[in-house]
Amino acid sequence: LYGYKVWVNGRYAGYWNSAFNRKIFDISEFVRAGERAELAVEVSTRSRGWAFDTNDCWSLSGIFRDVTLFRVPSTHLNDLTVKTFVKDQSASIHMAALVSTPKIKKHQGVRVKLFDVTGQVVAAAPLATTLKNPDADSVLYAGSISLPNANLWTSETPYLYTLRVEVLEGNKSVQTYEQKVGIREITWENGIFKINNKVVKLRGVNHHDLSPVNGRAITEKEMLEDLKLIREGNANFIRAAHYPPHSRFMELCDSLGFYVIDEVPFGFGDKNLYKADFLTDLKERARATIARDKNHPCVIAWSVGNENPLTKICLETGRYVKLLDPTRPYSFPQVGSYFRKIGDTIPAEVDLLSPHYPAPSHLKQYAQQFNRPIIITEYAHALGLDADRIEALWELMYQYPIFAGGAVWHLFDQGILVKSDSAIQANDVTTSVWLDSIRCYDNFGNKGADGLAYANRIPHEDFYEMRKVYTPVKALDDTLKVPLGIPTTVYIKLSNRFNFTQLNRVHCTWKLMGDRKELVTGELPLEGMPHDTIVHELGVEIPASSNAFFYRLELVFSDKKGGNPFYEKTYPIVAEGEERTARLQKVIQQKGERSTVDANNNRIQLKIAGDDFIELQGAFARMGRISTMSEQTIIEKRGENNPIWAPRYMAPQQIHLKTDLDQMKVVDCIFERGNKQGQFLDGNIQYSLLEHGAIEVRYEITPRNVAGIAMEAGLSFVAPASLTEFRWVGMGPYAAYPGKSRLSEFGTYHLNVQDLFFQGNRQEVEIALLTDKSGKGFALIADKANIAVERSPEGVVISHNALISGRFNKNSEPEIKVRLSQVERVSGSFTLVPLNEWPEDLQRIFGSPQKNVQPFVPFFNSYDQN
Repeated sequence: LYGYKVWVNGRYAGYWNSAFNRKIFDISEFVRAGERAELAVEVSTRSRGWAFDTNDCWSLSGIFRDVTLFRVPSTHLNDLTVKTFVKDQSASIHMAALVSTPKIKKHQGVRVKLFDVTGQVVAAAPLATTLKNPDADSVLYAGSISLPNANLWTSETPYLYTLRVEVLEGNKSVQTYEQKVGIREITWENGIFKINNKVVKLRGVNHHDLSPVNGRAITEKEMLEDLKLIREGNANFIRAAHYPPHSRFMELCDSLGFYVIDEVPFGFGDKNLYKADFLTDLKERARATIARDKNHPCVIAWSVGNENPLTKICLETGRYVKLLDPTRPYSFPQVGSYFRKIGDTIPAEVDLLSPHYPAPSHLKQYAQQFNRPIIITEYAHALGLDADRIEALWELMYQYPIFAGGAVWHLFDQGILVKSDSAIQANDVTTSVWLDSIRCYDNFGNKGADGLAYANRIPHEDFYEMRKVYTPVKALDDTLKVPLGIPTTVYIKLSNRFNFTQLNRVHCTWKLMGDRKELVTGELPLEGMPHDTIVHELGVEIPASSNAFFYRLELVFSDKKGGNPFYEKTYPIVAEGEERTARLQKVIQQKGERSTVDANNNRIQLKIAGDDFIELQGAFARMGRISTMSEQTIIEKRGENNPIWAPRYMAPQQIHLKTDLDQMKVVDCIFERGNKQGQFLDGNIQYSLLEHGAIEVRYEITPRNVAGIAMEAGLSFVAPASLTEFRWVGMGPYAAYPGKSRLSEFGTYHLNVQDLFFQGNRQEVEIALLTDKSGKGFALIADKANIAVERSPEGVVISHNALISGRFNKNSEPEIKVRLSQVERVSGSFTLVPLNEWPEDLQRIFGSPQKNVQPFVPFFNSYDQN
């Protein structure tokens, strides 16, 4: 790739790639009509890297549209440095302006004015000459202005003033330059990181300048879409990886309110970091990065390289960064294992520590070991649909003051839209994301499938987990108890995790629900200072006439200014005195014969009416789940010592019908591990054949001579492919696991089998339905159980999970693991009930059986789905 990079008035205007003959510059946004435009051109050819070259300016006439260019005056502003300092609500702005001039004149000068957002002048002052050398070609002017009641810049209040700098010759202004200024101060001491003298927590993501269509030449529209997505994920912090981002991106972070760690790029030159003469290159990169971005209020720290060995010239580059900008801290982000070896030897002059991918145990150790602020610039590496530890790590970061926060890797997949030479089938295993059989977002194997969202920015479940974990208002309790027909006060305990915002700026609405019916609504007035925990009282009453099965209190928190919801919390309500499980079984049973169990052929026939039935294949011993790219990296790494059990559900090798009665069947089974011989599971399954076709299932599986890890442990059945509608009452709508459970709330949900979010484990399920589009199928009734569903070539796999492991991260096993050598037994119980015509009570819970939902199917095929 080769072409031109263009800067106008110090701002990056765009990139023209001559290989594609793309003309994408329109600098009208940078220059007002009649204004002078200061132009810089950087040229690249195939034979050399980027370099400034005015000889190529002739090409610009074909690039720019409707713009008149003016020559930069001989006396002009060469550099501007703005530093802001805060004390309480007062502030001072210190400025240094370097003016280039061919000859120093007697009446040269610089004047500054500061404008608020309404355009009113709030301060003005001349800058004084501080360095004047008649033989030099530049003059340094400096000065300061004070604001007794400043509007301070934070991510929650991104207030920007406009600083106008005029270069004067006598009373004539020869050049005018404007700079947006956010007033804020960064401090760090005694292990605590502060902004405007307040402790802050950085809820972050890593971000690349990358578009699946435009590559590195991202557009402003794409930048805004990314920032909107980051905001919707409740993040306030962006780690720019692994280079200074587009200058327009930085301006947008200033105006929209995002904290940024800006990175001095080292690239892949680790072998050069041991060469003394490479220091010149590193210093030049540092100088260029800081010169461009030093005046952005969004930049709160400098990252010096990324995961590089900490050599002598690296440390020297860090000192140079500090010399250029003493107002911000800097760090050397390190691979976790390397950091654990050298952490104690990192010189005290390094302001911040940035270890990558710690386990929770490492964070607890660091909290005791160090006395410097720590920002985890990469953690919880998403790979495919796996992103474990977000919740566990963030809660530790929030708990310990030494941790200023962290950034999840990565916001989106690094996939590029390409056309394949060969077609793919919808059920093929893939590492890419396919729009159709030949067009895909190519993730370069699994290397680019590392986002919380797909390459086109459609969020994963992991994104919604991050959104809930990063919420700036967190409800702390889980279940409420309310008697029927009696006015009751419930207590809502909230943690205000905003850094600067009081809770009276948050709007909270609530609804009391009985099944699908809205019983009472209201608003909850909030009060509370940042970082405080507050208890609010709320009066509720469940009408005595209500006959609902499930009650819940739904709270929605939104920004009063914009009205945008940022957090939802649902409290299941236990109505005292009810026996819901038995009541559910009774009301949904229908007239019909007893169902049958064919133990020898390992199948169940749930009788609907007459000769009509639903046949389930199974029971199968469940010891796994759909294999993911993260899991495959562990399998490949371990080779013959692969700890993961396979296949995910196993047919019995031996079956013995121990009890064979009309109302009860007891079956003993032996299951053998498929990917490791000689490891067995002894199963005992009891089927109680109830009236009206219901079957109560109790199982106990005992491991024998086993090792390894079960991803999910329980009992599975395979239902007919015609049963496409999955409804449930429990946590949803997303799949959830230990360590990844914050994303879902208690409620009533309905997904079609083709939906992108269909597959996976649902927690605290009390009743689940699997039916065809007319409502014919069966119900599974349990007591706050883990129920998993998966697509398979044979039909829908539905499982009762007694034990569950967490999810993987890249190159790491789940934090929470079911080690079968430590499990005495896997046991559980549930009831299967055939469904045909739905009784009124069931419709009150789920609505009409004929009501269908439109599945969310954005892709033809995608990773970790087969």
